[in-house]
Amino acid sequence: MRAETRSGRLVSIALAAAALACATIGWSAVAYGLTIDIGGTVFADKCAPCHGNVAKTPDTFPVKFSHGNHITYACSSCHTQFPHRPEGTLKMDMKQCFNCHALVHGPQGVLATGKCYDCHYSTGKPLRPAFHTEDWAETPHVQPARDELTTKCAMCHTLKQCDDCHIKTGVQWKPPVPFLYDAGTGCQACHGSPNLVRTTSTGVKSFQVTGLERSAHRDLSCQKCHPDFAYAEVKPATPLWNVNAGLACAECHDHDAQAKKYAESVHAKEIAKGNLRSATCGSCHRGHDIQRLDTKEASEALHASAESMCGTCHQDYWDSYSDYYHGAAYKRGAKDAPACWDCHDAHDVKAAGDPASPVDPANLPETCARCHQHKDSSESFVRASRDLIHKKVAVRQNNGLLRLVGSILGGRD
Repeated sequence: MRAETRSGRLVSIALAAAALACATIGWSAVAYGLTIDIGGTVFADKCAPCHGNVAKTPDTFPVKFSHGNHITYACSSCHTQFPHRPEGTLKMDMKQCFNCHALVHGPQGVLATGKCYDCHYSTGKPLRPAFHTEDWAETPHVQPARDELTTKCAMCHTLKQCDDCHIKTGVQWKPPVPFLYDAGTGCQACHGSPNLVRTTSTGVKSFQVTGLERSAHRDLSCQKCHPDFAYAEVKPATPLWNVNAGLACAECHDHDAQAKKYAESVHAKEIAKGNLRSATCGSCHRGHDIQRLDTKEASEALHASAESMCGTCHQDYWDSYSDYYHGAAYKRGAKDAPACWDCHDAHDVKAAGDPASPVDPANLPETCARCHQHKDSSESFVRASRDLIHKKVAVRQNNGLLRLVGSILGGRD
C-alpha cells in the first residue's frame, strides 16, 4: 500500500457548497475560503477541518465501525488516497480492512478480529461476494483458487474450511503455497508511519519502512520477501526474520550462478553454522530501497557503496584501506579505484586464510592482473606492495626511511 505522492490538485469549494458539506457532517465553524487539498499524502490536519469529531460515524455505514476505535492510527492507514474528489467520494475496500483484521503477526497473534459478524450486520443469509455464484462450490471456484489463493481466497477462508469441504466431496487437494493472506503492500498501513517505534535496551527503534517508492521491488508484495511474517504455515530458514528476508532473493531471482557461488562463500558457511550475523543477499544489496542496476548512475552508486556494504561489518578493514592508489583514492571518490569486491570477489568471497581466496599470496598476482598490466602484477611487484593495501600504517612504522619522511611531512602521504 503506497500513499500517493503526486502533487495535489487544489479544489476551491464555493462557500455555499462548503457550508452545506460541513453542516451535513456536523461542523459548525464558518468555512469561508475553505480549500481542500485532494492530492498528496492523507494526514489528520487535512481531515480535521470537516471531521473534527472523528469518533462519530455516519449512521449510513453498512458495517459496524467506529472511527474512535481507530483513532490511534494514521488516517492514511485506511485512506491511502484522499477520498473526497470532484467525481465523488472513494469508498473503502474491505481489502484495506484486512491489512490488520484477521492478520496473524508473529508472536503478537491476531492484531484485530477477523470474524465476519463482528463488523457486518447479520441479514439471516450467509455473507458471500457477488461473484460467488450459487454453484461456486462446483467448478467455478477452481481457477480463481489457483490464481488468487493468497490474494483473495485466504482473506475470508481458512485452510480448514477448504479441507472440510474437500473431504466431504472426496477431493484430494494441497495448497501449492502457504495458505496465508497476502495483503500486497498493506503492511505499510502500520509500517509506513514514523510513529511506529519501540523502546529497546539500546534506545528507541523505528519500524517505519521507507524507500519503497524508489525501490526496484516497489511492485512486489511484502510477503515475497517476508514469507514468515505470521510465524505459521511456513518453516523459516532461521529464527530471525531479517536473516530470512535477506535469503529470500533466490525465491524470485534466477541467479543460479550467483546463488551457487554464495553457497560456497564464507558468509553462507557461517550462516549454516548458526552465525546469524553473517552476510546474506540483503545485507549487501539492501532491502526496501534496493535499486536497479540498469543505469550508469546506479552502477556508479553501487561501486561507491563499499563502506555501507562491507565496512559496517568489517570496520577495521575499511579503516585500514588507506593506501594512496587504492583505498585513499576510493574514499576520495575515484571511479577507477577498486571497491572491496574487486579484489575479494563478491558472491563467493572467501576467508583470508582460505587457499582459494583471491587475496591469498599465491593468487594475488592473478588478482592484481585484473586491473594492472602483467608486468605490474608479477610476484615480485605483488610481494613488495601487497601489505600497503591494509597495513600501510604498520609498514611505514617498520620502515626507517618512510618513518623519517613521514615525520618531516607531518604524517602526510
